[in-house]
Amino acid sequence: MSIVEEKVIPGGLCIGCGACAYLAPDKYHIGFDEFGMLQASADKQAQDNDAVDTACPFTSAGKDETTLAREIFGESMPGHEYVGKYLECYIGNVSAGQFREFGSSGGMGKWLLTELLSGGHVDYVVQVAAGDKAELYEYRIFDNAEAVIDGSKSAYYPVTLYEALQRIKAQPGTYAVTAVPCFAKMLRNLTETDDVLKNRIKYVAGIICGHLKSTAFAEALGWQLGVEPNDLAGIDFRGKIPNRQANDKGVIATDRSGKLSQMRSSKELFGGNWGYNFFKYKACDYCDDVIVETADIAIGDAWLPAYMKDHKGNSVVVVRNKALHDIIEAARADGRLDLTPAAPEDVVESQLGGIRHRNEGLAVRLHDSQAAGEWYPKKRVEPSDELNDARKSIYRTRVELRDQSHIAFSEAKRRGDFEHFRNEMNPLIKKLNYKPFPRKVAGFLYRKFKEML
Repeated sequence: MSIVEEKVIPGGLCIGCGACAYLAPDKYHIGFDEFGMLQASADKQAQDNDAVDTACPFTSAGKDETTLAREIFGESMPGHEYVGKYLECYIGNVSAGQFREFGSSGGMGKWLLTELLSGGHVDYVVQVAAGDKAELYEYRIFDNAEAVIDGSKSAYYPVTLYEALQRIKAQPGTYAVTAVPCFAKMLRNLTETDDVLKNRIKYVAGIICGHLKSTAFAEALGWQLGVEPNDLAGIDFRGKIPNRQANDKGVIATDRSGKLSQMRSSKELFGGNWGYNFFKYKACDYCDDVIVETADIAIGDAWLPAYMKDHKGNSVVVVRNKALHDIIEAARADGRLDLTPAAPEDVVESQLGGIRHRNEGLAVRLHDSQAAGEWYPKKRVEPSDELNDARKSIYRTRVELRDQSHIAFSEAKRRGDFEHFRNEMNPLIKKLNYKPFPRKVAGFLYRKFKEML
């Protein structure tokens, strides 16, 4: 029996990437569970495929991110503990066209994909966009730049690569595929044993990732905007609000009649705080990669003090592929990109919360899994219980928030009462945010000191 069937699926560590279903379609099926997460299920009687375990990003049977990056990008490329390999890092935005206006942050993701298509560097782009079936978002394949521009910004919604992988296998050509860290790792390990995919997937464009959400995240935000879960037909998670900070994301929901809600800041919506871990996949709490270390390029939000006041947004970019580096440098030279070279430490600072959660926080979670006798995948972080009690409490409460959010929201939908969800979650939020009096005083003095500088 495969590790996927024996450990990953029963342990709730499937991320729904679709590698197993692609490799053994009679054995594995990807579908939504009761909480709105895409999960694999296995037919015990069907024939398996030995490559399933090495392709799955949560078995530990395949190569880890450090090994893959070293093999793909070479020993001589500089590396950083948290950023991984890098040719160059940048911060900035797209100055040409409307990429920045209609894209996430600085618009670099949309710009890169359209540049690859219009410049003939690839034949197809595989990216997440609004779904044309029942799902709000899904991976779709585009062969023209205009369609890419019309595609989604960041979509906090469950997706799978299963169908896209089937189409790539069936349709000759070269592809650029967007991927969060675990999907990128899967693609790299999968292409080690699949020559067709290896020859066709020319670039992996990484999306720096906090964590994946179930369908409940979209439903919860939409509900607060006046669109009930069963009437939700669309949602934009990344509207830009003038005169607000860059990380103040505007949310707009669309009902089945096509009516748009008013835009509200995610900060005003219950569950919009990423640190609360609402509707998070359990697998995400066993990931140690934030900056998509196996991708040819990684793009994320430049949430740094110097850039926070610009509501239009800026991107952090980590380039590892020489051809992509040349494309970016040419666009910088002719004024299409307003990018400034940056140190890897700047990239780390922009994603510091996620990096802490997937390093010191992961060490605590691995320790707790070990102590409970639970199976867990081997990570590049070792189990540890050495953090101070306050930090350990934060990470352990986030696990409680993660698990309880799925249950409480499901019950809220059954009752038709969003307030049930709020009431169930508030005690855990209070527990997460609790600070002993000495810490409150220290925090107050620190803030006053910063104001004086």
